[in-house]
Amino acid sequence: MFTFVPLVGESATPSRTLASQSLLTFDSNVRVLIDVGWDDQMTESMLSELERLTPTIDLILLTHATFSHIGAYAYACKRFPGFDSIPVYATLPVINMGRMATIDAYTTAWFTTSPASEASSTAAAAAAADVAPSAVDTTIRVSDIDAIFDKIQSLKYSQQLSLSAKLSSLRITAHNAGHSLGGTLWRLQYGQEDVVYAVDWNHAVERHLNSSALLTAPDQLGRPTALICGARTGLAIKGREEMLISAILRSLDRGGDVILPTSTSARALELCLLLDAVWSERRLREPLLFVSRVGSRTLAYARSMLEWMSPAMVREWEDKGSSPFTFKYLRVVATEEEARAVRGPKVVLASGQGLEWGVSRSAFADICEDERSMTIFTQGVDQTSFGGEVLAAWNASAAAEGKMAEHGDEAATDARGGPVYTRIQLRRELEIRKSVPLQGEELERYISQEKARKALADRQSAIELKNRTILDQEAFDESESSESESEDEVEIDEDEEAAADAATDIGVLVLSQDNRVYDYDVRHAKGLKNKMFPYIPKRVRRDPYGEVIKIEDYVRAEERDDVRMEDANGGEDGGKGGLGKIGMKRKWTQERAEEEERTVVIPSKTVSERRVVNVRCEVTYIEYEGLADARSFQMIIPQVQPRKLIFISGSLEQADGLAVAMRNAGIQDIYVPASGKPLNLSMDANAYMVTLSWDLARQLKWQSTAAGEYTVAQVRSKVAITTNAIATPAVEESEAAMEEDGEGEEKEKEGGDEPPSSSTTEIILNALTTKQELAEAAAQSKSAFVGDVRLAELRRKLVSEGLHAEFRGEGVLLCERKIAVRKLANDKVIIEGSVSKEFYRIRRIVDSFMARVV
Repeated sequence: MFTFVPLVGESATPSRTLASQSLLTFDSNVRVLIDVGWDDQMTESMLSELERLTPTIDLILLTHATFSHIGAYAYACKRFPGFDSIPVYATLPVINMGRMATIDAYTTAWFTTSPASEASSTAAAAAAADVAPSAVDTTIRVSDIDAIFDKIQSLKYSQQLSLSAKLSSLRITAHNAGHSLGGTLWRLQYGQEDVVYAVDWNHAVERHLNSSALLTAPDQLGRPTALICGARTGLAIKGREEMLISAILRSLDRGGDVILPTSTSARALELCLLLDAVWSERRLREPLLFVSRVGSRTLAYARSMLEWMSPAMVREWEDKGSSPFTFKYLRVVATEEEARAVRGPKVVLASGQGLEWGVSRSAFADICEDERSMTIFTQGVDQTSFGGEVLAAWNASAAAEGKMAEHGDEAATDARGGPVYTRIQLRRELEIRKSVPLQGEELERYISQEKARKALADRQSAIELKNRTILDQEAFDESESSESESEDEVEIDEDEEAAADAATDIGVLVLSQDNRVYDYDVRHAKGLKNKMFPYIPKRVRRDPYGEVIKIEDYVRAEERDDVRMEDANGGEDGGKGGLGKIGMKRKWTQERAEEEERTVVIPSKTVSERRVVNVRCEVTYIEYEGLADARSFQMIIPQVQPRKLIFISGSLEQADGLAVAMRNAGIQDIYVPASGKPLNLSMDANAYMVTLSWDLARQLKWQSTAAGEYTVAQVRSKVAITTNAIATPAVEESEAAMEEDGEGEEKEKEGGDEPPSSSTTEIILNALTTKQELAEAAAQSKSAFVGDVRLAELRRKLVSEGLHAEFRGEGVLLCERKIAVRKLANDKVIIEGSVSKEFYRIRRIVDSFMARVV
């Protein structure tokens, strides 16, 4: 049984948000949540259903690193009890880039307050409740977001995940979706159910992204029982890049600024590559800025994940010797003030596509009153966001001026197929949030409280580490310890030895701080020695040649200094940032970038100001979202041949239009569910377990294929259905008690009620016995060949038998220059040639590869 519920992001009602949350339920007890998206305004009521369902969720899967797919994950982990303990899986780019998008968005979120004031209120609440401060601390810090995303388990494409315990029957495989770096299509197999979740995918190869597996590997996703697909599509406009560049130059030529609101770590990478290449090709002098609080760290992550990108990225890295994300003209700035300080016409890529979070709202407010400037939207936005309001005004203004060839949603073109430019008249009072560094007393109070919080966390970690180290140590072998106490030394790996040393040091530190700490928990310790005295002796690691020697212990001091200097200079190729070759150097560079970013954290607080803006700039929309266009969608999805098709996200008009096209292509079971409404998508088939009787089993003639893949036999039998009563343990105990008391016979005589019992239905196949049954079965049965003939193996077999065989074309094997063996697409094998001894000899060899069931 399979049930699907769109928690957020349905198409059955007018679409107000791009956020996506979907719940998949198998057999009523296995629940998988795919995506934890949030709208740009971070509406808390949108997460109420997710909070209610948290105790029932068994697994979480993440598809894209955009805020609409991953935005609420860190918030739910911090605020919803038990949510952070649910296993989560995603690809490595989704983990890293999703981390960046979350940090950038949460920095200016409505629930973000001054760290100092939040910490003081937390401490006061803890004191009033007489509990540890960490028990009530719900502040979401950058370190908290890093720790939350570090817990996500990464998967590679085409890697099948097999789970255990309750989820042992569930198999999960990740496939490439395009659209964003590491974007994922999930295939979930549970019993007879085969579900493919494909929301936001792209068939086209982009500058740094490969095409979706729906196009490149349809055989791996073919014929699912249900395909859950997004109804949002891109535009089939040729030369979108030329349109975008012409729009930018249009504003720069008249001395205005250009702002492109974009996602932090998904589509921003594609825009950065495109614009830097254009600036390099045309030698433009206007400043090109990427404004994001995590821009540098985002690009550092991108440089370390070239293996997830298109082959063109790897070839460019090999040819130039530097990462494609080391830009020549693009400059990364972290704050609005730095961007504002750049004078003259400029192009600004601002994080926050909906003008709600990030730096996009502040940057838009700076340029929107200049009629020479232009705002270019390249992605869809939530209709309730400020960006959605601006696009709605642009759409209405362009339609009133008669510039639109088509409109509805944000997609629009003029009569010549180009972008629509129009100025809107909009006056709004905006709340602009920004992050400012702490100073004076606030900074001192924050530092002292952070030290106290860190000391408490370190102390708790020390206690946990010490207890875990004591309990996890292997007990000494009893037989060896009885022979000689001096032979107690056993092999342990270096990590366990380091952990034991660290635990000893930390244990002394904790005991010296508080003499009331006696936390030796030996209830589950192995062996009597650890229970009597929980001390971990240092053990020497040995191999067949004796004690293991650590080479680093014998390195000379000057050699250590050389290594440190080489690392400090960025590796052997110092000028290239340590990117000597794909592999270790890039991994080291990524770790160094992460360390620098995490250590250089400026204590800050979020403040807001009210500002009235008069929007007079030119506005246009040029789709550059990386989604499959409607025409390609209608060609690719029928090739997958899903039995049932479900549309989510997008607008109702988009879903209805695609549904009509899919029905014309032969897919009849199409659904557009409403939010929160369960949709039963169980496969229309029933599976039964049957039992062969002993008489029938002895009559079967089993045959094996040549490759040993199958052992088959033809069954001719008659079906018998029996019902067996099974008494429950409680009933058996009551019957035994009644027999001991001698009350069983009295109850039967009185006609009392029989004890309740359960029953099972068993299907048994019995052998045919009468001549009439055998004759009828023989008339209905036909002989069949079972197995697969591989032409390469057939050729080797023919050559070993002394026959000449060679391939002629695809799927054709020519034997003895006159007999052809063809294998069709449906695995059907055809032997063509004149009747001869060789023909029948080859036919017998081909038949030997299959089991003939008679």
